[in-house]
Amino acid sequence: MFKDGGRRAARKGVGDTDTDSRSQHWIRQYPPLVSLVISLLIAFLVLPSSLNLPQSNPSTVLEFAPVPPEDDDPPPPQDGSLSSLGLGSSSSLSTDTAENLVTEQTGGPGSTKGPITKTKNDKRCVGSPPRQTEDPNSPPCVAFFDGDNGGATWQGVSKEEVTVLVYSSAVLTTDERDPSGGEGTHQSPPGGSYCDVDGPADTDPACLESLRDTNDHREVRVTRAMSRFFNDRFQTYGRHVHFWIYYTASSATAASRRSDAQGNWEKLKPFAVIDRAFFGGFNQAYAEGMVRRRASVYGNFVALENSFYRRYQPYIYSFWPDVEHWVDQFVSYVCQKVTPVSKVSHAGTDETGQPMNGRDRRYGLLSTSDPGFPGLQRFAKLAEEGIRRCPNAPNIVGSWTFPRHQFATDSDTGAIRKARENVAGMVQQKVTTVLWLGGYETEHTKAADEQGWHPEWVVAGDLLNDSIEEARFQNQDVWKHAWVASNTLREDNTASAPCAQAYREAEPSGRKLDEGSACSVYRAFFMLFKAIQVAGPRLSPTSVDQGQHAIPRQASTNPYVAACFYDPGDYTCVKDAQESWWDPNAPDPDGNPDQRGCWRLVAGGRRHLAGEWPPGDQLFVNPGSAPCNNVGRDDVYISV
Repeated sequence: MFKDGGRRAARKGVGDTDTDSRSQHWIRQYPPLVSLVISLLIAFLVLPSSLNLPQSNPSTVLEFAPVPPEDDDPPPPQDGSLSSLGLGSSSSLSTDTAENLVTEQTGGPGSTKGPITKTKNDKRCVGSPPRQTEDPNSPPCVAFFDGDNGGATWQGVSKEEVTVLVYSSAVLTTDERDPSGGEGTHQSPPGGSYCDVDGPADTDPACLESLRDTNDHREVRVTRAMSRFFNDRFQTYGRHVHFWIYYTASSATAASRRSDAQGNWEKLKPFAVIDRAFFGGFNQAYAEGMVRRRASVYGNFVALENSFYRRYQPYIYSFWPDVEHWVDQFVSYVCQKVTPVSKVSHAGTDETGQPMNGRDRRYGLLSTSDPGFPGLQRFAKLAEEGIRRCPNAPNIVGSWTFPRHQFATDSDTGAIRKARENVAGMVQQKVTTVLWLGGYETEHTKAADEQGWHPEWVVAGDLLNDSIEEARFQNQDVWKHAWVASNTLREDNTASAPCAQAYREAEPSGRKLDEGSACSVYRAFFMLFKAIQVAGPRLSPTSVDQGQHAIPRQASTNPYVAACFYDPGDYTCVKDAQESWWDPNAPDPDGNPDQRGCWRLVAGGRRHLAGEWPPGDQLFVNPGSAPCNNVGRDDVYISV
């Protein structure tokens, strides 16, 4: 989420990849397109049934069918067979890289001043074999389309446009680097405002920062830049993806979220929504309201159960895994990498000052009981059940919870008291190894240091407790004994991050703070445009579903690339994870002399599917050469 609001601004980065490794993974992840086009045409003429997708297991059928408004006519039938891999159905479709690009923008290349660049049929693909953008996770190149896209194939879809709404919170955010105001202070337009991102810059009152009334709000500037980049680089089959922003009140109820959904649908009838309403909770009620009106929802959701996605299939997608896939990853990590080692290996001293290493491991479980994050509680419950069934049965001597998730501070007396009680209980039970089952706060490491207790900490990364920023707020004498199994991708520094590169291509003279904010939305935009591309010309939730589930199941051999595929009944992308350990003395990946500490990547960030963790202990070795992960400078965290 935006980590402003008196906390801090953040940045994030991804490094370059080894070309050969990336190409090999790319070939496995997506079929070579030139030969595939030929194969598809032959199959279409001779063996049409060969393109049919396998049926989902009966256990993954829809639990509750979305109920659309009765007064809205159903859209025309969809033809998804040839578009299942994003190849369309026109003989004019080409995978050749186009040399001549069409631009209709004003204010110079990449400028966000003036009208948004209209969708180009010619796309500038990169790499060998070619992919859509420089992001190593991007799909195979579909460089040219000139044919019939089917016109109005779904609500919010016409021959020329796709309407997408960004659902955002109306809040005042202040960057700590400018606490007095000015460039760091951003008051959004008031709740209830609709901003047309395609409109001219700095003119629409519904888009302006309320404190100044002269500049577009940061979310508007960033959305405009992302719109320009993705419309320019991804294949949308002759359609321009037209973004609007709706600012909702930061305080919310389930009823207000449902009311927003009704109002948003009545005004725009969007094809899709990107959920960016971070404050107030009840996002699930909003998602349900939009799905009932046949609008898809895209986001970087965390800790949502698979049943939620299946209930509303095929309308809701997330880049990060659902609870069940996350549980499989972490439990297999603990069972294959932690419990086979019976003795303490990476702890400090106990409360008496005696070394813990060499003792038999005694496990304590730690998780959040925050009612605002039921998915995290579900993860902790399932993870505990799975860990207790490890072949090398762990000696779990107790479990403890903390009441708040995210940003516990020294002024939170309840959190401080609870952390001290928990640590005292763990000390009494002679815990040597804490399994931190999701959730973030900092009071437990402070309390542990107060009591001179420095155990091992094995963390289930939840995109907050495994970020570089949040780890630096832990007590470093305690946290230097922590390691994590994390879904995050390897990111070397901010400048090389795909999100930062995308923003700079769209807005080369843009503000540095906007670049950080662009990184917080990049994955959601990426998911949306990838879905549109793999759906093919006949865009609908059905063709998106077919295109996504046609992606082959392949492991990643590249630390910068997620193994992204969709199991039957599954609507989340990332299926693998990497292993890291915390080095409090590591130099800042961006070269900031005032910051130290990073998650050191084991084996360069090599990624593993659940159940495929290699044997052996590679933690806390080669601190001078193990690469740092810059992840978490400014990321998205929504748990609905």
